[in-house]
Amino acid sequence: MGKDYLFVLLTYLLLRKKALQKVVNIMLDLDQGVDICGSKVQKMIDEFLSKKLSNVRPEMVGKKEGGSNSITKDRYDNIKGKLKNYFVPFIGANTIATNLKPKQFDEWEDWRRKEENWAGVGKKKVEPAQSTIGDEITLFREVYRWGIKKGFIRPSLDLPFDDHNYMEDEQVSRDTWELDEWNEFLKRECDWYNLEQNSENPVRIWDSFIAHQLIRICACSGLRPKEWSLLKWKDVSIFDNEVSVDEDDKLGAEMTTHPSTKTGQRQVYCTGGIYFQNIFQKTKFKSKNDWIFSDLEGNRLDPDWFSEIFNGEGKCNGLMDFTDQYKLTGKHLVPYCLRHFYASQSIYNEIPEDIVADNMGITSTRLKRSYKKCYNRLCTRRLFSKTGSQVPIKQMRTLGTGQYAFFTRTIKQKDPFSSEKSRKLGLSLSALK
Repeated sequence: MGKDYLFVLLTYLLLRKKALQKVVNIMLDLDQGVDICGSKVQKMIDEFLSKKLSNVRPEMVGKKEGGSNSITKDRYDNIKGKLKNYFVPFIGANTIATNLKPKQFDEWEDWRRKEENWAGVGKKKVEPAQSTIGDEITLFREVYRWGIKKGFIRPSLDLPFDDHNYMEDEQVSRDTWELDEWNEFLKRECDWYNLEQNSENPVRIWDSFIAHQLIRICACSGLRPKEWSLLKWKDVSIFDNEVSVDEDDKLGAEMTTHPSTKTGQRQVYCTGGIYFQNIFQKTKFKSKNDWIFSDLEGNRLDPDWFSEIFNGEGKCNGLMDFTDQYKLTGKHLVPYCLRHFYASQSIYNEIPEDIVADNMGITSTRLKRSYKKCYNRLCTRRLFSKTGSQVPIKQMRTLGTGQYAFFTRTIKQKDPFSSEKSRKLGLSLSALK
């Protein structure tokens, strides 16, 4: 009887201690505003997205006017997609948010890099880049902090990924055309253009005409998709290029981007004035407030339209399939690759990095980080150089081919590294044909 009594007493005291600790924890949770009943992760995410949705600014309103916390509809859709596809499935929609711990995210990157969790379908399904992983980790930490603040998650000193060991990317360059690939692409694109211009469908004729001009404008300016889409005639000035090489670069263009775009309003320069002139001569909509890139009814063409031209099925025959780009280059090329082409060719042409960065609306640091491979190629040329020649990598070099540069220079024929350069800023096209 004595041993049984002692066992019961000790059990009672232990349970009483646990019950008291539970009461203390509940009181502490109540004091900190934690939901003691415990909400599901899905509910927490829904409320987070509802808050984000309230911060979405109108399409034509910039961040300055919309407020420091405002976001674009595209950014909201991006956040929603990342949480729906990569946060909720990993943690579990029905998991109680109150019980979340930072340690639960330790295996997330391994999970994210498994092929079944990649974005896209078919040949468009690619492993996430390190920059994508970094963006998603930043978002998840924001959600976690917000969950603590709103009482969904119990407070802790740590956050997810505090001690995360980042994996390095195998890919060190942005997909775009090398110079020989670009020349071949232009030849095939012209075949596609001529075929579309002989169509009996007026929409296809007009769409292919606009795309034909826009490809060249983006390649010689580095414009982002939304930046070209929001251009009106009042935003573009055309002027004579005094240092032009041929008919294609006889006109320069100064463009003022819309305030609602990613980096706000800025001036962008390119050698593509002739392509704006081509559109102006054919369009019916020439008023200052008319869209430059519009359909036959004057409605603005958006970036999705251009993506459909590139990779859509049945939309002007799908330009990338028609020109066999995936077969020829092994790359999945999209309209944004035109921006990368502009950057890479400008770097190979040794245009000062601050000029390239300003024209693209990024910092010099970002330019050097994003296009590290291009700068490495320049260094490799010098490393291999002897007596002024560069035979070891002759086929790789693209020095002096800056058709899409707006900084011109001269170099000695025998010495590709001559310091005798023209410092004149202008809009110059060299033949890449």
